[in-house]
Amino acid sequence: MMFKTHLAFGFLAALFSLQYLNPGNQVLFFILVMIGACLPDIDHPKSKLGKYFKPIGWLFEHRGFFHSIFMLVILSLAVLYFFNWFYTSAIAIGFLSHLISDAITIQGIMPFHPLSRFRLRGFIETNSIFETIIFIALVVFDVLKLIRL
Repeated sequence: MMFKTHLAFGFLAALFSLQYLNPGNQVLFFILVMIGACLPDIDHPKSKLGKYFKPIGWLFEHRGFFHSIFMLVILSLAVLYFFNWFYTSAIAIGFLSHLISDAITIQGIMPFHPLSRFRLRGFIETNSIFETIIFIALVVFDVLKLIRL
């Protein structure tokens, strides 16, 4: 998925999470979810985030380790060690939303990388007209959910 689609899906995940987590600082919560929604693409040297961390893109396969459940666990433990559950849950929700949205693309993800090269794949081609339709639908759902808050 493209950057904007990850943000729209992450925003929707944050909106649905509000009712269960009830964070004190909702603005910070949304910012952290958006950061988490962008983080997995740090392994692609041409992504919005990856262009600032090019060595990661050179060392790691795109949609490999950084798109795995293991990276989600490592990142969550690291954030929890330095911060608290508020930060950890927000970043993990965003990160997981990224994994889910990439898992439904044709390219898919390897959720157990590096232990397995098994790939979860969907039917959506990244940057296609169908992804654009999904992006528009996500934005509409985001707005409708915001209105109902």
